[in-house]
Amino acid sequence: MIKKNLLENICDNKKIIFVLMLINFLAAIYSITYYLPQLDQTNFWLWLFVIDCPLYSFLFGILLFFKLKQKHFPLIGLIVITGCIKYALWTLFVLFLMNNIFNSYLITISHILLLFQTIIFYNFFEFKIKHVLFVILWFLLNDFFDYVLLLHPFFDTNLFLEVKVFSILSSVFIVLFVSIFFQKNKA
Repeated sequence: MIKKNLLENICDNKKIIFVLMLINFLAAIYSITYYLPQLDQTNFWLWLFVIDCPLYSFLFGILLFFKLKQKHFPLIGLIVITGCIKYALWTLFVLFLMNNIFNSYLITISHILLLFQTIIFYNFFEFKIKHVLFVILWFLLNDFFDYVLLLHPFFDTNLFLEVKVFSILSSVFIVLFVSIFFQKNKA
């Protein structure tokens, strides 16, 4: 009960929400620099499918802004929660496979924090179960762009199969896990 009250106090504190919102916006802007070489080689209309973590960090900041305004967008909420979890785990997975997780401190810590903030705040964003299929399809479409059209972030191509399988499985299972866990906590 104390832990739940503490989390509620943190997640309802407007100053904390505002600071996290700014941090997410700044993190998104900063992390786009990682993708600049890839964006330079990609058609503009496909950029949305290239900047995975910066996009979801930015959208998380927008969700926090709307939380301050007490407005809810259930479908967007589920997309953002799933995206933050998926791409934080994806990045950590790729760094681990490349044996680089302890050499890339800033990237590792920032993705752990992205995951951590999403886990803390996810229960305070509403979404509906009817959105689950759409969100799974959205992330599978993103996987199509990443692994068929080869818009995935640059990484060692020897790991392509492992990363592709991880990404596709996480597109389905993270959405289902978040949905089931969300429903349990709302009951």
